[in-house]
Amino acid sequence: MKRRSLLNYSLASGLTGSLLGASKHSFADSLLSGRNLRFVVGYPAGGVADFIARSCTEGLNSSLGAFTSVENKPGAAGNIAMDAVIKAGPESGVFGAFSNLQVTLNPLVPQLALKNVDPMQELVPVAGTADLILMLCVSTQFGVKTLDQFLAKAKEMGPNVKMGLAGIGTPHHMAALLLQKNAGLDMTLVPYKGGPPMIADAAGGHLDAVITTIPVGGPMVQAGKMNWIAVVPPVSIPSLPGVPNLSSVLKGENIPTGNTIFAPAGTSAKVIAELSDAVRKQVASSSVNAKLRANGLEPTDIPRSELPARLRDEAAYMKEFLSKVKIDFST
Repeated sequence: MKRRSLLNYSLASGLTGSLLGASKHSFADSLLSGRNLRFVVGYPAGGVADFIARSCTEGLNSSLGAFTSVENKPGAAGNIAMDAVIKAGPESGVFGAFSNLQVTLNPLVPQLALKNVDPMQELVPVAGTADLILMLCVSTQFGVKTLDQFLAKAKEMGPNVKMGLAGIGTPHHMAALLLQKNAGLDMTLVPYKGGPPMIADAAGGHLDAVITTIPVGGPMVQAGKMNWIAVVPPVSIPSLPGVPNLSSVLKGENIPTGNTIFAPAGTSAKVIAELSDAVRKQVASSSVNAKLRANGLEPTDIPRSELPARLRDEAAYMKEFLSKVKIDFST
C-alpha cells in the first residue's frame, strides 16, 4: 500500500473534521455513525480476500459516517479470523469479510472445523461482496502455453507436477481437487498461507502451476514469469480473450467462490440492515464495480434475504463434493 504524502494527510484530516461535523446532520438516523467498524480477513494483506474487503468497505466512512478498518488474521484455513469475529460479540463493531467456504466447508472437515462452533449458527450473512474468478496459471519454466499442453504434461508427469494452493480449504484448493478428479490428474498439491507467497514461489520456478486470481497472478504474468492457461469457471475474461475456460474439462462442475460480510450472531437486525444496504450500494457503485471487474472478480448482487439459502445450498454441494475427493493434510 502506498504511503500518503504529508499534504494528503492534511487533506484527509480536514475531510475527517468535515465528516464529523456533517455526521451530526447527515447521519442523524444512522446506528453506525461515529462507530469504529473493523472488518477481519482470514488471509494475508495483498491477497484477493484482502483486496475484496478493502474495495468493498473503504467507502463506508463517507456513506455511514463510521470509521472503518481492515484487519488481517491469517492462519488455520481462516479459522483464526472467524473465531475472532465470533468471540468479539454482537455489539463490538467487528465483522468478518470471509470466503463463504470458511462457513460452509470448514465445519465439514474435522481438521478444519472450529471446535464446538457452528459458523452457520454463530455468524449472520450481511452482504455479498464478490465471487472469485479463479485462473489456472503455470510457471514459464514448466514449458507449456496451452491448456491441452498442460493437461498432457500433467498426466505424463503425475505427482512430479507441483501445484500451489493459496491455503487449505480455500476455493483455490477445492478447484484444484475438482480439476484433478475430473481431468484424471495426480499432481502434488502444495499449500501456502495465502496467495502472495505462493505466487512468488511459482514465479521463481519452485512450483509448476497454481490456481490463483488475476490480482495475485497478473503482475507475474506481465513480468513474463507466469502464463495464464485457463479460466476455471465457465466464463470468459474480456481482457484475456485467448484464454479458454475449464468447462468441458470440469464436466460442468464448479466450486462456489463467493465472499460475504458476516456479523456475529445476535447483532441488531437494524444494524445488519443498515450495514447491508451500505455495502451493497458500495459494491454496486460504478467505481467499485469497475475495480472488482478489472481485477477478475464478479461483484455480488444478492438480496440479504437470499444469502442464508445460498450458504445452505453451497454447504450441501460441498458435502457431496467432499465425498468424492480426499483432502491431504500430510504436506
